[in-house]
Amino acid sequence: MRFLKRAKASLFAGLIVLFALNVQLISQTSADGTVHGRVVDGSGAAVVGVSLLAHSPSVGGSFRAVTDVEGNYRLTQLPTADDYVVEAESSGFEKFVRSGLIIRAGLNVTVDITLNIGSQSQSVEVSGEAPLIDTQNAEQAVNLSGELLRNVPITGRHDWSDSLQLTPGIVSASADAQGGQTYFLRGSENENHATLVDGMDVGSFQQNWPSNGISISNESLGDIQIKTGANDASSPAAMGMVINMSSPTGSDRYHGSFLWLLGPAALNANNANGGTSAVTSTQQPDFSLGGPIKRQRAWFFASGRYINRDDGISQTATQFGYLNGIQPGFNAFANHSSGFIFLGNASVQLSDRHRLMALIQYDSRKQDANYQWYAANIAHNQYGGGAYGLRLISQWNQNLTTRFLVSFNNKGSNSSADAIGGVGSKPEIDVYASNTLSSGRLVGQGSSLATLNNLSSITLNPANKTTITGDVNYYIGKGFGSHEIQAGFYLEPTERSKTTTLYANGGTNIQQDAVLNNPNDPSKGYTIFHTQSVDRASLVSRYITANDYAVYLQDRWRPFSRLSIIVGIRPDWISGRDALFKVTTQNSWNVAPRVGGAFVLTKNQRNVIRASWSKITDITNASYLGAAGSSTVTTTDTYYLPSGPATFVTPGSTALSADRTFDSDRHQGFVREWLVGYRTQLPGAIVVDASYIHREYRDRPALVDNNQIYTSTSTGLVWSGLNNPAFNNFYLVTNNKWNWFVYQGYEVTVTKQTKALQIFSTYSYSPDHLAGAFQPNDPTAILEPTKFANNAGLGSVRGNVTNDYTGDTRNRMWQRQQWRTGVTWRAPWKIRFSNTVTAQSGTAGGPVVVTQAYNGQYGPATRTINGRTVSNPLAVAYRFKYADRGVGQIFTPWLTQWNTLIGREFPITDRQSFEVAANIYNVTNRGAGQQFVNGTNASSSTFGSLQNIQTPRSAQFTLRYHF
Repeated sequence: MRFLKRAKASLFAGLIVLFALNVQLISQTSADGTVHGRVVDGSGAAVVGVSLLAHSPSVGGSFRAVTDVEGNYRLTQLPTADDYVVEAESSGFEKFVRSGLIIRAGLNVTVDITLNIGSQSQSVEVSGEAPLIDTQNAEQAVNLSGELLRNVPITGRHDWSDSLQLTPGIVSASADAQGGQTYFLRGSENENHATLVDGMDVGSFQQNWPSNGISISNESLGDIQIKTGANDASSPAAMGMVINMSSPTGSDRYHGSFLWLLGPAALNANNANGGTSAVTSTQQPDFSLGGPIKRQRAWFFASGRYINRDDGISQTATQFGYLNGIQPGFNAFANHSSGFIFLGNASVQLSDRHRLMALIQYDSRKQDANYQWYAANIAHNQYGGGAYGLRLISQWNQNLTTRFLVSFNNKGSNSSADAIGGVGSKPEIDVYASNTLSSGRLVGQGSSLATLNNLSSITLNPANKTTITGDVNYYIGKGFGSHEIQAGFYLEPTERSKTTTLYANGGTNIQQDAVLNNPNDPSKGYTIFHTQSVDRASLVSRYITANDYAVYLQDRWRPFSRLSIIVGIRPDWISGRDALFKVTTQNSWNVAPRVGGAFVLTKNQRNVIRASWSKITDITNASYLGAAGSSTVTTTDTYYLPSGPATFVTPGSTALSADRTFDSDRHQGFVREWLVGYRTQLPGAIVVDASYIHREYRDRPALVDNNQIYTSTSTGLVWSGLNNPAFNNFYLVTNNKWNWFVYQGYEVTVTKQTKALQIFSTYSYSPDHLAGAFQPNDPTAILEPTKFANNAGLGSVRGNVTNDYTGDTRNRMWQRQQWRTGVTWRAPWKIRFSNTVTAQSGTAGGPVVVTQAYNGQYGPATRTINGRTVSNPLAVAYRFKYADRGVGQIFTPWLTQWNTLIGREFPITDRQSFEVAANIYNVTNRGAGQQFVNGTNASSSTFGSLQNIQTPRSAQFTLRYHF
């Protein structure tokens, strides 16, 4: 502990030194772009002291630079726009004007300039294709314009997260219950991403789910940069994507839009083959407005949307038949979503050197979350919250730039019970086709066929975090080449997530499990085989707090003009605490070095090779940091066995009696990544990028159960009881060093982004596997130690799996192939044609198991210990069906979809227009199931059955006024 205290003291001392520079600082991850290059005369000699000016009619203010002794210049902190002009002036030379430059979020582009001898009153105007590739970074990133996303039909929600559908390496799928999409990157989970707006962290500490936790309309987008690999040291810690949205900024002329989206339910087809389709119905107004507060000095931008949407719940014919039989008169219903979302900013040019920006992003919406087997509208949620930030950018001189940002967000879910309709007064009833005896308990086979009454409990999950980031960027023009040295910090001093659980029926008889009397005729009713009660009506079940104090240092060294080498290091001091149990769950240094390089192959700056090695720490997340106790209620389960009732009492955890200890060396999981790639810009503004990415997901969260006593006998191990009789399980919370996921990806991306035609197409292929060995004390390792191998359906990086038969086996992030293409063409007569086509190979169901009767080989199925009946973990009724876990896995069908749009613009004046468009989604009306009802148990009657059918063919109309 003394070392930890000294380490933290050293960290804060370093921060004080940075502040002593008397500069304001900000994280290097920026929503702005950079233009750099070299100015020479006709002979190729450097021209010193050239004044450069960048400006755009779409952006308020202007940006200046001066060439150094080598003739180099850097125009930094440029807000995104596609109509920049760069002017260069120097005594004795003609004025140089370069128009039509495109600035993207976080993108560094090269514009070299040659000045002709002559009078400054004369000017040389240069046009041509704008440079579109980054020649100095090794990062794997994609830049998408807001204009592209507004004009291609990706999803019917028209949300910012539609951009993720076009991102290389991404696997997307419809969410289970909430509608919309979930997004996985190269094996990472949906919550391993960092999401920023203009550099402000808007991700929730509760989960970081980008598409469901953050809602922003497409009218709010200027540009999006999505980093998917080789992140530099300044990027926030995140094993998944680092997403940075650039909101439009105000300028000296007013601009805005109003959009009305209409998608009637009547314009949906049916693709469920006798079941019910996921019919959508939408009425959604958007607006945006930007302009000057004071011309040449201050500007604003604001946008908003009112969400009013119904997302139908798909049920297969089988599922609908069960629901209608179990609850006669069942009628299909939709998940409803409603709420207002807003984004705004204001920027002030304090002086030529200092620019201040205030940011607000707000979304709070109600959203039902019913699954396919719910017999009534019983699941209600509230998502979102507010995010507020202030950032200052200062360019003190040509060499020194500083940035500072402070922000706060309270993104969470279910702020109060009243907001989601309260808790039910009946037990939740889950009905199964059959059941089986496992470890002395009756368990339902496969998935529930119907959920009746209400949910057994609801949870309230408010969360918040504060972020303070800053950096100093110092440019050294001559020193064995040039150096761009960045030093900064990324502080999240307060991260909180509090979970309150409210139980149905006052805690008495909250859950009942039932089995059909006749599996072939659900109308014959069901019989209860299990009931559950808890010892109270409500409790604060989790209260996780954390902080992340990071500093970073990196050097972008250019030994000569064509080679850039980036070396950086990012140490994060991460601390987690269970505020309920008053237990520190993690105190760790997480040191993440990285090195990368980019080499320009040709003089025209249009061909670049790049390579990198990185260690990337995962983002802090309440669910991954974990709690000191698994529960704080005492649970009573009664099973109605043929021999009579059997009751199991699971003691609750208390502040004096936690059911786990924490490894003192526990730390954040991380990715170890190698990447090599080639990018080129071809004539016609075509950019091609080809890459190979190798990722290893190391040190995932792990629970090792040390409470079981296993005794060696002549016939093998048998279960003999518990080390601590007060608990069924007692866990060591640590890092999984025994096995890790390996991603190997081959990716090709082709883009073309011009005024008339924009194309984005990407293909990925990734044969993945699981390396290592079983986790200690996993019953699977004792029962079937030779079946570890797995090369399909690997599981989740969330970890915390204690039994590989029944652990978290979601596999939607592991898919072999993805192809995505978006095209929008502005044809003659101002007609627009747009199409998107996506194709993803099927998701693996996971390792296949079978159910078999327990023969007593590993000891009795149950024991009475301290007056309680306790189950034998080795009496589990499952075994892997095949030679290893990768063999015999089943896959969902390919998920393919074609969306199309046709529209026309009607000019009103030279700055005003009216657009009308028709969008058709899933033109071919395919009905692929995206999940298995039960993907692993081959003994279940539902094995191989599909659910979560993709949305059917539907149509929407948009009306958009723009000025």
